[in-house]
Amino acid sequence: MKLLFLNPPIGSWVYWGKHRAINVAHVQLTACIREWVKGVGISVMDCRASELNDEQMIEKIKQISPDVIYMGDAYQMTGTVAILPLYQKAAKLIKKSFPNVKICVGGFYIAANYEQISKESPDFDFIISGEVDLTLTELIRVLKDKKTDFSSIKGLLYRENGAFKTNEYRELIKDLDTLPMPAYDLFPMDKYIGYGSMPFYQEIFTARGCPFGCGMCIDWVIVDPRGNRDWQQHRFKSAARVVDEMELLLTKYGKKYIHIFDLNFNPVRRRVEEFLKEMQKRKLPIKYAFLGNAHSFVRDKDLLKDLRDTGFVCGIFGLEVEDAETLQKIKKGITVQNVHEVTQMFRELGIMSTITWMIGFPDDDEAKIRRRFSVLDEIDPDVSSLQMMLPVPGIPLYDEFSPYVEEHDLMKWDFHHPIVRTKHLTRQQLGELAEWANREFYTKKNRIQRILESTTLHEYPKNIFKSYMFNLEKFANAATKEEIIL
Repeated sequence: MKLLFLNPPIGSWVYWGKHRAINVAHVQLTACIREWVKGVGISVMDCRASELNDEQMIEKIKQISPDVIYMGDAYQMTGTVAILPLYQKAAKLIKKSFPNVKICVGGFYIAANYEQISKESPDFDFIISGEVDLTLTELIRVLKDKKTDFSSIKGLLYRENGAFKTNEYRELIKDLDTLPMPAYDLFPMDKYIGYGSMPFYQEIFTARGCPFGCGMCIDWVIVDPRGNRDWQQHRFKSAARVVDEMELLLTKYGKKYIHIFDLNFNPVRRRVEEFLKEMQKRKLPIKYAFLGNAHSFVRDKDLLKDLRDTGFVCGIFGLEVEDAETLQKIKKGITVQNVHEVTQMFRELGIMSTITWMIGFPDDDEAKIRRRFSVLDEIDPDVSSLQMMLPVPGIPLYDEFSPYVEEHDLMKWDFHHPIVRTKHLTRQQLGELAEWANREFYTKKNRIQRILESTTLHEYPKNIFKSYMFNLEKFANAATKEEIIL
């Protein structure tokens, strides 16, 4: 049996430029199938990395002649919800040319909204709810053995007599170290670049879930809602396993810039300490970045210098809003003072600070958004990552936000298009305020000079800053002119 992992033609977030990163879900899943299901021919087609259009994709599929095609993403890093219509488009093209090929999808957004997707997607044969690894493995094993009974595969939706049947909930994988090392050897590693200019760049995930569970966090939709608040079940690979993967990427593939895209790397101090100890022991010539919580960075202030000395060059953390009441309501677990303190500590150590923040909350008006920007501007991070509110079905605050959703074209559900209005602002006004805030932040000469002429910041984070700054117009076109960017 032949199995193809397909990343169809897709772009990237405009902030990140010509960003061609690996599909982290696929590189892990290929390893699972290769390790756990013998006798399966595995192929990989990454249309984004290889810059293939629809016609070239179909021609390549014809050459491979797969029996099953899998499409899916681990988190929202490929393009948020906007990836789903691209999967649907690819599936339609594939079924038209190869009607007997079975198509399976899973991962971000699909994992939580499988019932709605099953009604809207006639070209999908299988849909996976929740985590994909074990469910896909069992499905491929059944298909390889030419069996037709899928009823015992937890977490699977499958077609029977033209309609989808939903199997029972599948529990989370408790020990991520039981997963095999990602199968990087199957992927076009020489084609991946970060932020348009970094050929030795790689993204990895070393944990799943987040204990804080912010109410507006869109990553709730990578888990099955039938679970017991599964997103808050924070699980992570051991420090040795994480550094093993980083060392493999460096020594075999020359990847010296690694972005750890766990949605929260540092909520557990013991984990940070063990990772630091492992990095100190191996002395890898790697520069790395990770996402964390500002409160945890403050807690671990005594570790920051040593982390920097092992290659930590950029930390990403969220502000989201400017007032304590809303921070408490969305269960962010931080204070504005935490964010300010982390930014200053990073600056003193030569670590780049990237702060995420949001506009489009129901009570947002122009004065509130301008005040939110003023707070961010005073904190003065190196990178401002502004996101438009995206109330995805499956997040805890969805019922409160959903009455304000006005844009239902999922190709615009990408953090860049305003899909909601507020009680006081239209979508157009939100888009204009987003354009204003970005322009104000990225046109301050003293900030640009401080970063680009810095002798302490590494070129890796400087490239991130330049990517955000040079792509402001594309963001503005999405936010105010509704241009499709993926």
